[in-house]
Amino acid sequence: MPTPITVALMNDFDIVVRGLAEMLAPFPDIAVVDTSVGDVHLDRHVQVALYDTYGRHGMPWTELDEVIADARADHVAIFTFTFADSVVAEALRRGVSGYLWKGVMGRHLAESIRRIAAGEIVVDETTHTPAPTRQDWPFSSVGLSARESEVLALIAEGLTNPAIAEALYISRETVKSHVKQILRKLEVTSRFAAATMAMSDPSFARQLRRLSRRNDAEETNQGS
Repeated sequence: MPTPITVALMNDFDIVVRGLAEMLAPFPDIAVVDTSVGDVHLDRHVQVALYDTYGRHGMPWTELDEVIADARADHVAIFTFTFADSVVAEALRRGVSGYLWKGVMGRHLAESIRRIAAGEIVVDETTHTPAPTRQDWPFSSVGLSARESEVLALIAEGLTNPAIAEALYISRETVKSHVKQILRKLEVTSRFAAATMAMSDPSFARQLRRLSRRNDAEETNQGS
């Protein structure tokens, strides 16, 4: 049997990494050998580093540059809902080998990883029916979609609707629609109550606090 393609999964939230690992588990030719939570440094050499942008303020270029520059990753792929033309072009210019839509089925993601490992540049924004296999993100258990969960993360960080729209490269009306669905599914009546519920999850709250500290440090460095 051919040697499996080695993959690292990278995100600040453990539940997101674990969900991706489970999504790829049925494919014996793909081996998840590194799960990097809250750290852009790989522990070992991999053929493909899959960088999930969940919970980010826009595209985290500084972190991506670090991952791309790491000799332990042959190829870097971004896994995201953000497909603004200018963002995709900038990611490719910086050296990513893949820019992948987050709504794909597991087998489609596996095929993209195979192509990237083989040396192709893959940009795939085709939407597909979500995979029937379990895929986790914060508050998926109460029915939040992956995108709604991302919006909740930014609400909990204190962002306004316009700021969320800018961070996720979507319209303000789309944000309003997501917020409405979040409140309905969480059975709360205010953004504050939704944020409080988000912060009641210890792992979710811990990662949000860490992200907030990092964002503050980046803003300080940019202002100096």
